[in-house]
Amino acid sequence: MSIEEKVSLTISITKSYKDKLRIMAAEQNLQDPDRVTSASTIAREIICKYIDGLECLEADFKSVARDANPLKEPARNESFESAADK
Repeated sequence: MSIEEKVSLTISITKSYKDKLRIMAAEQNLQDPDRVTSASTIAREIICKYIDGLECLEADFKSVARDANPLKEPARNESFESAADK
C-alpha cells in the first residue's frame, strides 16, 4: 500500500464480516497497544493488498502472453510506450 492521499469509500458488508474485522483489529491492538488499529484500517489493508495482487497477476499474464507469442504485433498502447522508452 503506497503513501498517497487517502479518500473515503463507503461499502456495505454483512455483520459477520464487520465482526471479523473488529476482532482482527482488537487482536492487533492487544499485540501493539501503542498503535491503534480500527476495523476500517484492517479492511483498507485487505482491499489494497488484494488489488495490488491483482495488478501483479495481470502483469504476469501479459508477460507470459507476450513471451508465448513473440511474433504478434503489440497493441497500439504497447508500441507507443516502447517507442517512448527508446
